[in-house]
Amino acid sequence: MMQVLLSLRDNNQERTKVDPKTQLAALYREILGLRNGIDAIEKRLEQLERQNQERVEETERLIQSKPKWMTEIEEVKEQLVRKSDLTLKDMLGIQQQVVQLEEQVSHADNRIVDLRMERRQDEQTHANLVAGLKERKAKYNQRAQIYNTEKAQADVRMSEFTEIENELLANLQPRDRATYREALRANPASPVAILEGEICGGCRIGLSTMIVKSVLRGEKLVLCESCQRVLMAYVLQET
Repeated sequence: MMQVLLSLRDNNQERTKVDPKTQLAALYREILGLRNGIDAIEKRLEQLERQNQERVEETERLIQSKPKWMTEIEEVKEQLVRKSDLTLKDMLGIQQQVVQLEEQVSHADNRIVDLRMERRQDEQTHANLVAGLKERKAKYNQRAQIYNTEKAQADVRMSEFTEIENELLANLQPRDRATYREALRANPASPVAILEGEICGGCRIGLSTMIVKSVLRGEKLVLCESCQRVLMAYVLQET
């Protein structure tokens, strides 16, 4: 049983070296960051397009309104010419109305200029974002291709290690297989620990006398009370 445990430990150590969950974790995080960046740029582009459309519509409304306002100004001015019986108060009221209309037209002209300037600025921002998006997508595709290739290779190796593990576990009693799998779930990288006196070699925590005696008897697999690793009483010497 000890030889099986040693082989399981060695097999698991080799499997850990190619496990994509750990070995490709940094690359996966990089790809995820690129994807999030792409999504953010695309959302920003959509926002710019909405803003641009709103500015176009506002510009058109102002341009279409100007003739109406100009007509109103002329009509109000004609009142000063046509009506000779206007009081000073009436004249001042009409003049004030003209001033307000002319200010409205002036404000519209200024707003149109501002809107066109904002659109030009947004167009430059849009162009920069599109260029950045293209570059980020190219990098994303390149890194994703590397990840997919390496993961496919790792998955093949992982399946090979799983087959070896199943073959080794077949040499154990059903209860011992269940115990080992419990240890593997709790400690995927190192499910087996060496008993060092009365201390677990995995978590370095002292063990109860009952657990130590059970490990030394070697009748069944025993888990550390703290870290849930399978405990081995000794390591076979290499020749």
